[in-house]
Amino acid sequence: MFKKLFVILSASLILLSGCLPFDNLKRDEVVEEEANNNEQAIPLHNINTTEDQYFKSLKNYEPGVARGEISYGVDNRTDVDELETGLMRISKETFSIDDYYFQDGQYLTKQTIRNWLKRSSEEPNSDDSQFIQKGLNPGIDEKAYEKASVDDRKEMLKNNPKILSYILEQNYLQDSGKDSVKLTGISLALSFHSTFYFTVQDDQGRLHRDEVKLNESEVREFAHKTGQEVINRLRQHPELQDVPISVGLFLEEKHGAVVPGNYFAKTVVKGGETKANWENVNEKYYFFPSSDAEEDHREDYNTFIQFEEKIKDYFPNYIGVVGKALYRNDRISKLTIEIPMKFNGKSEVISFTQYVNYLVKQYYPDEVVEVNIKSSLDQNESLIVSDPSKKDSIVHIY
Repeated sequence: MFKKLFVILSASLILLSGCLPFDNLKRDEVVEEEANNNEQAIPLHNINTTEDQYFKSLKNYEPGVARGEISYGVDNRTDVDELETGLMRISKETFSIDDYYFQDGQYLTKQTIRNWLKRSSEEPNSDDSQFIQKGLNPGIDEKAYEKASVDDRKEMLKNNPKILSYILEQNYLQDSGKDSVKLTGISLALSFHSTFYFTVQDDQGRLHRDEVKLNESEVREFAHKTGQEVINRLRQHPELQDVPISVGLFLEEKHGAVVPGNYFAKTVVKGGETKANWENVNEKYYFFPSSDAEEDHREDYNTFIQFEEKIKDYFPNYIGVVGKALYRNDRISKLTIEIPMKFNGKSEVISFTQYVNYLVKQYYPDEVVEVNIKSSLDQNESLIVSDPSKKDSIVHIY
């Protein structure tokens, strides 16, 4: 029985109850609300920014039927995180966070996803699902591949790369009366390779790794067709025939990238319909400082360099400053900054945090900015979250 419900203000953080108050910094409070015995969901909220508010979750949590399967297709941790949270961000445009509950996907099983990620020329494994199980990736001549040499196999795979990497499902539910909920929306993310990495095994069992960079325009064309096919398959399920479907198409970054890939298209198909009308999504992550950021967003790049120079001038134990910015429609939607420093005591942490908070307000008055200050041992020392819609920053000293 839940007697109390805690709304936790966090973005991978700790509760703010241990924060230190400053003269010019306001410490946010942990809000405590009463919840009756029939409460069906626990609302979770991120830091007080519109961008990062979460959907309410069901009290009786049910793991997704494909739980853990995402690592089967998506290799980069940064891509995994953005695939999930970005789909929630897209879903909010159709399913209001005030009216819908979030639930992990309950329809696409692990085996169905694995079958769909196969080539169309491969035989799918058996599955009890009502969905068509044929692979969605481009097919190859399987018999010719088996007889080919290692070099010929590599060439076949380069000419016919797998493009679809993963399919992520999220369910959205609403109250249906009598303390129950019903499915009223479903969101899907289809993730696609930008570079296809593959391994060929020779007759002695030795592995030969190779890769091929994919043509982005061809990936997009394939993604639109594949997204439509997935929608068609979902509609075959009797429980999904009249449910609105939101779909986002995601392009992964290459291995080892410090920033994730991005969504490049989306669509919403009304209940009972199947036709996808794709809308371009203008989103991209940039790392600061980097040549890409300097070339594409020179003014923002210069601002970041000035911000970094101020820190360098102020603090003698300067190590470096790096940032990750999400651009939406060519403007910064959220900037995350990490500052590793060498500290000799807690007083230095407090003083430095106050100064950085001042700089954030000076250089980024109109952006949502999160600053993580760490010691040289990679230990979190303090956190600053600045939101232009709020008068004061949220500051936490660990």
